[in-house]
Amino acid sequence: MVSIAYLVPGVGLDAEEVQRRERIANDLVPANVSVVEAGTGPLSIESAVEDEWSAVGLLQLLEKREDDFDAFVIGCFGDPGFRGLRELTKKPIVGPANASFHTASQLSERFSVITILETTMPLTRHLVHEYGFGEQLASVPIVEAPVLEIDHSSDALVDDMVAAGLEAVEKDGAEALVPGCMSLSFMQVHDEIADRVGVPFVDPVTVSLETASTWARHGMTHSDVTYPRANREKLGKLFGKEPIGADD
Repeated sequence: MVSIAYLVPGVGLDAEEVQRRERIANDLVPANVSVVEAGTGPLSIESAVEDEWSAVGLLQLLEKREDDFDAFVIGCFGDPGFRGLRELTKKPIVGPANASFHTASQLSERFSVITILETTMPLTRHLVHEYGFGEQLASVPIVEAPVLEIDHSSDALVDDMVAAGLEAVEKDGAEALVPGCMSLSFMQVHDEIADRVGVPFVDPVTVSLETASTWARHGMTHSDVTYPRANREKLGKLFGKEPIGADD
C-alpha cells in the first residue's frame, strides 16, 4: 500500500484537528495517509502574503520528509508552493485546487468555486486562470467563513454553502461546484450539498488523495520538461545549510 503525506502549511491546526483529518483521509482512500505539519508559517492562508509565506515551510518540510513517503498532497486549496515542490522531487506532488478543477471540468462545462472571504476571491480567480480553466469558471461565491472560525459540525455553514451553490447554478450557470478551502472540504458534506443543489459538489480531499494514490501506484509523476529539477547547490540556506561554493 502506498504512503501519502498530506502536507499542512502554517501552524493553525491543533493536535485534535490533525488527528481528525488523518482519520478522515485514511477512511477515504486505499493508502496510508499521514498528516504532516510544516511547523512554521501563518495561522491560516487567506491572502497572497500568507500563501507565499507558507510555501517556504512546505519546501523545507519536503526536503526533510521526501524519502518517507511515496506521494505528497498540499494541504491547502491555494496549492502554495506547487511548482517549487514539483521542482524538488520526482515523487508525485498533488495540489487540491489543480486536481479539483480538472475533475470539475470533466464532470461539467462550467463550475463555480465557493470561497471563504472577500480576500480569497481574487486568489481563487487567479488560480483558476493560472491552471487554464478561466473559460469554464462561472463564479466565485463567498460564504464568509474565516478558516480559524470554521465549525466542522455547523449546519448553518452547510446551509450557506447550499445557498451560495444554488445562486451559482441559477444565476451564474454553474453546472458543478468546488469548495475552495480544505477546511470546508474536511466537513465531508459534499454528498448532502450535491443532493440539495442538484449538481456535483467536488470533494478536494478525496480527489487530491485519490490522484496521489493512483499516480504513486502506477509510477506516474510530473514532467521534468514542465518542472525542471531545482539546482540544490544554490538552495543551501533555504534548508539551513550553506550553499556549495558560498563565501565564508
